[in-house]
Amino acid sequence: MAGTLRVGMQVHGLKPALQTLMYLDRDLYKKTTKEIVKVSKPLVSVVQGAFPPTVLSGFMKPTINSKRKGGPFPTYKIAQVRRGVSAKVGGRKNAYTNSWPIVRIQQRNGAAMVFDMAQNQRTTGNTFVANLKKEGYGNASRVMWKTVTRNLHLVEKNVADAVAQVEVKINHELEASISKREAQSAFTKTQGRNSLGQFGR
Repeated sequence: MAGTLRVGMQVHGLKPALQTLMYLDRDLYKKTTKEIVKVSKPLVSVVQGAFPPTVLSGFMKPTINSKRKGGPFPTYKIAQVRRGVSAKVGGRKNAYTNSWPIVRIQQRNGAAMVFDMAQNQRTTGNTFVANLKKEGYGNASRVMWKTVTRNLHLVEKNVADAVAQVEVKINHELEASISKREAQSAFTKTQGRNSLGQFGR
């Protein structure tokens, strides 16, 4: 399985706000996104800890990859699984909710994604998903979705505060920009035009 598994919080209007901030002040934009990632760390830690240290024995043996590079399944190693969890700001607009992600908790480790989302019986003897269920892991999503949704309270206030700070910073930047343009316009009006139509005396 390739790609990234993502679950996250959404808010209306955040993406345009961040785009505006990026246009007005790139350094401030970078600091803001870093702050949102920073305050999301408690949720990242909970999700990392929610992945079991051991799963099906065959899923943890490197020999499962012997037929080809990557194999039918990647090897499940808990240290790599936990390192695969991180927070990322922004993302694509949700066409159904008409909202943009504030922050996404993502899992980039292949074995973790297989464990979390495997649902169709595609292995020899149709045993992989059946064995996961037999061991009590249930249906997909086994970790990501339920862990993030149950623990959003750990970061909601801090993320909301960070978003509010974005709005304040944007307003200040816009007010400063408007004031600067008004001052420039006022100054221009005080200047006469010479015979060539240029400003100045």
